[in-house]
Amino acid sequence: MSALHDLARAAGVDPSYLGHRGAVVTSSDEALVGMLRMLGPHLGFELSSTDGGAIYSAHAALDRARWAERVPPVVVGWNGTIEVPIRTRADIDGDWELAITTESGAQHAAHGRLFALSPDSHVERDGAIYCIRRARVHVGELGYHAVRWQVGGDGGEAMAIAAPERASGGPGEGARRWGVFAPVYGLADPSGSGQAGDLGTLRTLFEQVARRGGSYVATLPILAQFLDENYAFSPYSPASRMFWNELYLDLRALAGEAGARASTVPVSLVPPPVIPGSAIDYRSQYAWRRRALDALAPALLASRGAEIDAWAKTTSVYDYAMFRAFGEVARTGWRSWAPARRDAGPVARTREAAIAAGADAARLDVHVVAQWAMQQQLEALAGATPVGLYLDLPVGVSCDAYEVWRFRDQFLLDASAGAPPDPLFLGGQNWGLPPLAPIAQQRDHYRYVIACIRHHMRVAGMLRIDHVMGLFRLYCVVAGRPATDGVYLRFAWDEMMAILALESSRATCALVGEDLGTVPEGVRPAMAKHGMFRTHVGQWHLPLRVGQAPEASPGESVASLNTHDMPTFAGWWGGGDIRDQQDLGLIDAATEHKQLIERDGQRGALLAFAGVTGRDTLTDVERAMVAATADLARGPAEIVLVSLDDLTLEPMPHNVPGTVHERANWQRRIARWADALGPAAPPAAEAALAVVIAARPRS
Repeated sequence: MSALHDLARAAGVDPSYLGHRGAVVTSSDEALVGMLRMLGPHLGFELSSTDGGAIYSAHAALDRARWAERVPPVVVGWNGTIEVPIRTRADIDGDWELAITTESGAQHAAHGRLFALSPDSHVERDGAIYCIRRARVHVGELGYHAVRWQVGGDGGEAMAIAAPERASGGPGEGARRWGVFAPVYGLADPSGSGQAGDLGTLRTLFEQVARRGGSYVATLPILAQFLDENYAFSPYSPASRMFWNELYLDLRALAGEAGARASTVPVSLVPPPVIPGSAIDYRSQYAWRRRALDALAPALLASRGAEIDAWAKTTSVYDYAMFRAFGEVARTGWRSWAPARRDAGPVARTREAAIAAGADAARLDVHVVAQWAMQQQLEALAGATPVGLYLDLPVGVSCDAYEVWRFRDQFLLDASAGAPPDPLFLGGQNWGLPPLAPIAQQRDHYRYVIACIRHHMRVAGMLRIDHVMGLFRLYCVVAGRPATDGVYLRFAWDEMMAILALESSRATCALVGEDLGTVPEGVRPAMAKHGMFRTHVGQWHLPLRVGQAPEASPGESVASLNTHDMPTFAGWWGGGDIRDQQDLGLIDAATEHKQLIERDGQRGALLAFAGVTGRDTLTDVERAMVAATADLARGPAEIVLVSLDDLTLEPMPHNVPGTVHERANWQRRIARWADALGPAAPPAAEAALAVVIAARPRS
């Protein structure tokens, strides 16, 4: 239905896309209509039915609303020059005026005649030609600036994002360096942190990497989660992207902050016994840690309450803590709460306001103290060594998350972000993350997105943007449709890039985009232009036959052998990922047999590349891991990450994409992780680290 497709394109929805087989995939009319009905209220139209007249009326209303908005709510400027697009009839001249107030309070004005501005983007509407004329004003100051505009008899306001063209610390701006990847939960100390790691064990890893001359410790998201009710522990489905996960607090350090002496440390700080080889039970781990935090919070408020309250008033933490307190009492997601709490407005930044709104005081206090303590400990960690914290910003949040409750008008609640079918997941993927509405973000001047980015960059030296393609377009599955029948929703990527570049320059935090999978043509050029590293995965580029070498990594990349969504090197070596696909029904027995034979050929090719002599004590898998790591270390990539799982030759993955209950995802500790970089490192780990350090010495 071409009229429906035309309406979809005008609304920022792609009715078709290039699938993994190289053929065009067209979304169903049902999926398009569902998405358009969600977007309509944001864009000024209503799609009452799918007949031609209704579609025509909706398209006409969309056009009228768009061209009636003379200046969009957000405009972008690079390197201090702001460009303001003015929508106008091409045949009408008139005066225009701009008054720009920068963040510092400086005033800039510009004015002129419309015909003096070159036109572009011509369209015909209602028998007239419309165009965009662009006024440019140099303000010489980066930041988020207020723009007041007048065009003829119309006037309004917009936000200008004046950003540097390149992010801080981008490709080509630093030495060749390296780091280590490990999820915090995997860094367990059974006698101290219990079943999972915490910021105390992470500090140990920081110190080890610093002694070895590394530059980064990379980890998975450490954002707030629901670890009681609702129970969800995937780091990529957080309860907020604006607050931390108190599960990872260093409780012993916090007891010191509270003034507890070793002899008076509560029994609850001693973890329950951990069964070796068991999966992490987040519910019981959180229950133990929460009891300790409940005991420590009053003492911290008694001794440092004024400091904590002053910090809290600079954030929205009282509102967040109220949300968590409501949820702990109701023990359900916010959509099931009584109307007074489900629809509660934001509270003033005071404890008293949150309590007056109905929050339990003790629960409120615990969450405020926990967020303050996490921020304190992370800032201390970031400043304690020359090693930078490499954090990961997930695509979105759980549908039960704080932000969806508080900013629900910015989310498309009847859709979910996901991924289209690919060779591994022919059924597509539905991640259960409600996407943001592009125009709603713009009209709110991206306050939520900016808050998420700043939250991470306060403590991170590098920030990984998960699924960076989502800055450009995001695959969305409408409620009731299968994951194979999604649509791509487009975003104003230049505005997103400007925010990232500006915040990066302010925080001196480098950026890397996770650009794996189906990548639209314009994504990588935009990443390169704006100083964002790309991602290179070594296991996908290993030799296929004897006589070949691994494919070289791009110089502008962060290179690693694998990712958290892939088999570890030892798992890949043993073919565990192939057998797992067959066990999950993703491939048949014949395909499994064929792929195992191909993997055997790759093993032989890699051993030939490694140069097998038989004169050392390393096993084949150890020698191959060292060779593959050495190839990355000596290669062009500016940054190389070595996984602790590979140094310890762990065979099991952290996550099997497309599975939830079928596999124990995100629940595996890293065995003997503290030895991998220590003085008693196993021979293979020591050999791999030696070549990395030699190839990338700290300058």
